[in-house]
Amino acid sequence: MDTIKLKPERELKTLWIITWVFTLVLGILFLLFFIFSIDLWIIGISVLGWIVVMIPVIIWIPAAFRALEYYIDEEGVKMKGGVVWKKFVTVPYPKITNVDVTQGPMQRYYNIGTIHVQTAGAGGQQGQKAELKMNGIRELEKIRDIVVGKVKDSTYTLSNAGIGEGKTQPDTIDKTSIFGDILKELKQIRTLIEKR
Repeated sequence: MDTIKLKPERELKTLWIITWVFTLVLGILFLLFFIFSIDLWIIGISVLGWIVVMIPVIIWIPAAFRALEYYIDEEGVKMKGGVVWKKFVTVPYPKITNVDVTQGPMQRYYNIGTIHVQTAGAGGQQGQKAELKMNGIRELEKIRDIVVGKVKDSTYTLSNAGIGEGKTQPDTIDKTSIFGDILKELKQIRTLIEKR
């Protein structure tokens, strides 16, 4: 299978900017609400400080958006992102237990959403503790179906478990031999316990 490379849609960047501008305006309005109860210079410093904090965040958003990429390949689902601190996440197919799709009201307006890729270690409500979130994806159902199909097709082999190359493993395991060894070991343990 060829690697599928996905970039989030531009509408995701727009949503991020709208969110931060909304937060900026709300913060300023909240501070202005208290204009009559505290000194004017405290309000001015607070508004200026709020703007100084929020403007770099709005400038940061395009860089974070450009760095964000998702991959679906033979190994699993991957995410690459980060501006200063780079982040690489890989979720192998055999570990994936759930693939959710979420769409908030603004995401529905822009026809994008988020795909949450979870493993058994994820706790909490669906989608909240996902190991990997693919934000800003337009063809949600199609991409989810591709990932779910890969999960169904994957089989956990010894090579996936980290057995290095050059070590040969039998294709089939003799279960009778294993159970015989376990029974033999249990009998030895019982004999030792009875001697005490």
